[in-house]
Amino acid sequence: MKKHIISFSFILSILCSVSVNAQQRPSIGCVDKEVRLQSEQIKRQFKEQGLTVYKDAMVQMEPRQPFSIAVQLTQGQLYQLLFVGSKKASKITMELFDGKDNLIDKKTLTEPEKNNFIIYSFAPLKSDIYLIVLTQKIKGKKVCSSFSILQNNATAMGEE
Repeated sequence: MKKHIISFSFILSILCSVSVNAQQRPSIGCVDKEVRLQSEQIKRQFKEQGLTVYKDAMVQMEPRQPFSIAVQLTQGQLYQLLFVGSKKASKITMELFDGKDNLIDKKTLTEPEKNNFIIYSFAPLKSDIYLIVLTQKIKGKKVCSSFSILQNNATAMGEE
């Protein structure tokens, strides 16, 4: 009997920790027609310049909580990082870290009601897994945003 109680307690503690972790994770796949439309318009302009979408997601974020994205980027490849946040936010931030967690750059918007998107051009000096951290300061509620990475068609296909 004692063995069953210990096993049950162990299983219960695992389930509780999984449940807590699941609640803290932002989710991918939210819907905000305004943000989505704005993101698609910007991506269309990049596509007209010969770029293709490498990664793309609508992301539901908790207020003031960072959303991290780890992505493999190739040395010398030019990428356009696009983050479209909420116009209701008071601050939008995008940070880029290398594979050793060194900050490469940080972009912050302090008036998202006027300009709620960040476009960042980046050509890695080495192939690595890079970390992009997105944050929005907004009062009280979850917020939907868009994050995309675009790359040059020719170099993406190895033609350069």
